[in-house]
Amino acid sequence: MKDEKRSREKRRRRRVRNQILAYLTLIVILLLIVAAGYFGVRGIIRYVKNYNEKVNRVIEEAESSAAAELEGDGNDMPIIQEESSPVVDNEGYLPDNVEDPLDELIESLLNDMSTEEMVAGMFMVTPESITGVGTVVKAGDGTKTAITENPVGGIIYSAKNFQSAEQFTEMMTSTKGFSKYPIFTAVKAECGASPGYGIDATAKASELTDEDGVRQAYGGIASKLAGYGINMNLAPVSETVSEDGDASLQGRTFGSDAAVAAPLVNAAVQSMQEAGVSAALQKFPGTSAGTKTLEELKNSEFVIYDTAIKGGVDCIMVSHAKASGVTGDDTPSSLSAVMIQDVLRNTLGFNGVVMTDYLSDSAVTGSYTPAEAAVAAVQAGADILLAPADYRQAYEGILQAVTDGTITKERIHESIYRIYRVKYKNALQ
Repeated sequence: MKDEKRSREKRRRRRVRNQILAYLTLIVILLLIVAAGYFGVRGIIRYVKNYNEKVNRVIEEAESSAAAELEGDGNDMPIIQEESSPVVDNEGYLPDNVEDPLDELIESLLNDMSTEEMVAGMFMVTPESITGVGTVVKAGDGTKTAITENPVGGIIYSAKNFQSAEQFTEMMTSTKGFSKYPIFTAVKAECGASPGYGIDATAKASELTDEDGVRQAYGGIASKLAGYGINMNLAPVSETVSEDGDASLQGRTFGSDAAVAAPLVNAAVQSMQEAGVSAALQKFPGTSAGTKTLEELKNSEFVIYDTAIKGGVDCIMVSHAKASGVTGDDTPSSLSAVMIQDVLRNTLGFNGVVMTDYLSDSAVTGSYTPAEAAVAAVQAGADILLAPADYRQAYEGILQAVTDGTITKERIHESIYRIYRVKYKNALQ
C-alpha cells in the first residue's frame, strides 16, 4: 500500500508540474505577443511560430498525464488538489520542481542560432560602422542590408543620430524590424544640463542628494528613451570622484563617498529598469582603482557595485583602467580575467551582462589589434564588445579563435545566454 501510495503521489506531482509548465509557457507566448512592438512584430511572430510546436507538445504531455491519472484512479480528483499554491513565490522565484519558462525560451532560440550569429550577437556597434554611412539618421535599405549581413547584438547611437523625436522613433522601429533577432538599441544619456535626445535638463548627479530626486531624474530620462524604442542606457556613472579628482567625472558622479553614492546609483538603476530600459553602470572598477588592493576596493568603490548587483542591475561596463593592485600587472580591466571573472563575477557575484568600454579607445588600440582585443575580452569573460576599432576584423578574429579552439563554443553560448536573459526580461515586464 505504501509503495502504491508513493507511486500515485509521484504521478500526481508529475502531472501538476507538467500542467504548470504548460500554463507558464502559454503566458510567456502571450506576453511576447503583447510585447511585439518592442522587438518588431515580424520578429515576434516568426519566433512564436517556431515555438508553438514545443508549447503544443508540453500541453499534450500534461493532458495525457492527467488523463492517465484519472483513468487509473477515479478518486484522485480534482486535478490540482491541495497543491493549489501560487506558481511563483513572494520573492519572484519559481518552485524547485518547475522549470523557468524563460530559460526554455532562450535555449530554444539559441538552438536555432549558428555560431556566426552568436558571435555577431556579442557586438554592440555604431550604426555608421556597419553601414559605411557618415551619419546615420534613418534606417532604410542600407541599414536592412547591414543588419542582415551583420546580425549584431546591439547598436549604440549618439547625439548626431538624433534629429527629432519622430525621426528617432521611426529609425528605432525600422531597425528592430530589420533585425532577425532581438537587438539592444542603446544611448548614453546621463542626468544633467544636457542629456540630449530631446530630454529635458535635470540636476547634475553631484547635485542630487536623495533617492527620490535621482528616481525622478532618471525615471524621466528612461520614460523618454523607452518612448523612442531605446532599451539600454549606458548610465548612471557608478564611480566616485573628489573635488580635485578626474576632471572628466566632475558633476557626473554622486560624490566622493561610496557609501553615500551606492543607494543613489541603485535608485537610478531601478528607475530606468522599471521603465524597461536596461542600465549599464559606467565604469567598473573605477578610475581610482589603480594600486588599491582588493580589500581596499571592497571597503570603498565596490560598495556601489555590491549594492547595484544586489538590486538587479542588468549590465556593468568594465573600463580600460588598470588595477595593478588587484591584477598584479598592467592589463586593462576590460581585458582582464582577474577583474571580470575573479572579482566582478566570483567575488561580487554579478551574473548579468558584462560590457567592455569602447574598444576603439586608444588605451586598447595602442597595444592590440581589433581582433586581438576582441579575443582577449571574450577570454576575460566579457559578454558585449562595445564599438571595436574595426568590427569586421574583431568579428573574424573571434570566429578564428573558435575555429582553432582558443575560444570554445560553450564560452560564446554563455555570453549569448546572459544577453538574452536581459533582452527577454525587459520584453516581458
